[in-house]
Amino acid sequence: MLQDLDSLSARIGQLVQLVQRMQSDRASLQARVTSLEQERNALRDQLSRQQSAQQEAIEQVRDHAGQMDALRKQAEAAEAQLRDEAARYRADYEAARQGLQASQDESGRLRTAALAAQQRIDAVLMRLPGAPQE
Repeated sequence: MLQDLDSLSARIGQLVQLVQRMQSDRASLQARVTSLEQERNALRDQLSRQQSAQQEAIEQVRDHAGQMDALRKQAEAAEAQLRDEAARYRADYEAARQGLQASQDESGRLRTAALAAQQRIDAVLMRLPGAPQE
């Protein structure tokens, strides 16, 4: 009977050691789980911040794209306006050039006419009585 009690006591001692080891393992695993949960939460927060930053960057890209479109439309409108203005200036220049040419042609005709008139006047004056003879 004593032998049975010793055997039982040894078995209880082994069970106590096993329970203590399991409690220690449980505490270790619980600490590991807590550590992993903290790491997971930190990674989740980091991911959230990165997603927010990414979303902000996407919004900035969209805003800049909208601004670029608006600026491109303004530039195209300004270019069209400048082209129209240049066409008007070319037309004004061509009209002024033609007017100048016509004026120069008219001036040449008037000079020729004035010279011819001067020559006729001189001829008439030469034929008048008392005109100096050359």
